Amino acid sequence: MKIWIKLLIGSLIGLTLGFFIPVQAQGFFDSLTSVLVGIGRYALFPFIFFSLGIGTSELRQEKRLGRVYLSLFKYLALAAALLIVIGTLSVLVFPPERIPITVEADKSFTAVSVLDGLRSIFPGNLGSVFYSSGDFLLPVMVLAFLLGLNMDFDRQLTRPVVQIFDSMSRIFYHLNSLVVELFAIAMIAIAATRVSHLAHADMGMYKQIIIIVTVDVAVVAFGVFPGALYLLGIRENPYRWLYASIGPAIAGLFTGDQYISLGVLTKHGKESLGVPRMVGSAVYPAFAVLGRAGTAMVSSVAFILILRSYSSLEITFLQTLWVMFFSFVVSFVLGAVPGNGAFFSIFMLCSIYAKGLQEGYLILKNIAPLLVSFGAFIDVLSSAFVSLLIAREENVWTEVETENFI
Repeated sequence: MKIWIKLLIGSLIGLTLGFFIPVQAQGFFDSLTSVLVGIGRYALFPFIFFSLGIGTSELRQEKRLGRVYLSLFKYLALAAALLIVIGTLSVLVFPPERIPITVEADKSFTAVSVLDGLRSIFPGNLGSVFYSSGDFLLPVMVLAFLLGLNMDFDRQLTRPVVQIFDSMSRIFYHLNSLVVELFAIAMIAIAATRVSHLAHADMGMYKQIIIIVTVDVAVVAFGVFPGALYLLGIRENPYRWLYASIGPAIAGLFTGDQYISLGVLTKHGKESLGVPRMVGSAVYPAFAVLGRAGTAMVSSVAFILILRSYSSLEITFLQTLWVMFFSFVVSFVLGAVPGNGAFFSIFMLCSIYAKGLQEGYLILKNIAPLLVSFGAFIDVLSSAFVSLLIAREENVWTEVETENFI
């Protein structure tokens, strides 16, 4: 049975069970989900470390490093900017009803410190990057990249290290594959937990914003990305890549977790999309920690609704530009928030906008799991889309027959 079918069945079972979980049992299921998310990420950090290291070395040896990373950051920025424009226009053209302001004492998050992030990327003791909480992948990525750059200064001396990185990358790929193959079972509890939080919330007042975000997601997934492939000269079935990416997209939608989706995507990227390790090892982790296009789109839509709810005045042009610019900027500082991206992004926008709006994100707390899931879904598709583009641009793409998709 194909992986995406197993993930979908597990998710649908969890979706059904979630409506029957009593409020009293939510604490237990939250704890269980935390354990299962840990299992889903279990092999990810060492896998990314060794794969990115050897992938960087391969790119440098083939003189593709500069082109691949230039294309990576170009598409990463373009995807985030384009999707923010789409989301912002949708909520301005079809403005939803204002949400009543609620006063809550709880504060769910603390703001991101860019300096703290830089300190964790470049600590005084390099070895400490391996002792993180498991929420911030970027320090491991930077170290792997730097090591990969220095693996061929003397190939005779560095050959044993290169062989170790290559072997460890393949070993952890197989370990990650085992986790991916079995993760459909965990999806039952994870999906049930996410749905149970929505099932016990009053969703009536959020109907319009949910419809807008759903339409945006559908337009991007089934219109913008396939249309872009066609315009860029890939004239075969533009939905073929979407089918190849459906497994990781399902994982993103029902878990809302970038790192679980990353583990699933790395397997599908090689075995369904036909993207080689040298490209996938660079693109997939980068899109998981930087410039999350889907998360940026969802947060821009949600923040404009918050602005409308806190003011009886119409949104001005300058306010619109502010939302678009800072939604773009914030999408690049979410690396340490793999499982709550869109809601944390909304919190950050509220924190830096103006006094009096710091608690504004709480009016969307009831639908936070849904917003996070929609953002993660598009984030995964953006990553898969860009990896395919770069692999084809570099002529290293291998066509996989549809019947052989995993």
